[in-house]
Amino acid sequence: MRKVTFISILVILLLGTGYVYWFYYNPYSEGSREGVLQKFSRKGNVFKTYEGEMIQLGFGQRGAAINSQYYYFSVDDPQIADSLENCLGKIVRLHYIQYRKTLPWRGENYNKQNAEKGQYVVDRIEKVENAIY
Repeated sequence: MRKVTFISILVILLLGTGYVYWFYYNPYSEGSREGVLQKFSRKGNVFKTYEGEMIQLGFGQRGAAINSQYYYFSVDDPQIADSLENCLGKIVRLHYIQYRKTLPWRGENYNKQNAEKGQYVVDRIEKVENAIY
């Protein structure tokens, strides 16, 4: 009986650990997005996080307002946050990591605002070449 109880507890712990890793720490995707940084702030009740809002331009044309969409993201590195505060109103390309589920100390959950569900955490700012807008 002890062996069965031990194995059952071990299996439950492994399944729980696998679930937490898969949904909260294993990146679903990563990539870059480019647009005009419209809003950037530090907010939160318990966990203060940096949150941003970027307008992605539509039809692949720079400066086009047709079919534009908003992209909401979080930043957990204070150095990147300082750099982004200086980029308000400018065109930036952000590299992000998308997670399946949200952790409160990593940022907000923008499932209802972003086209694709998940938590987007920006980990670096990439250089924009030929930024003629």
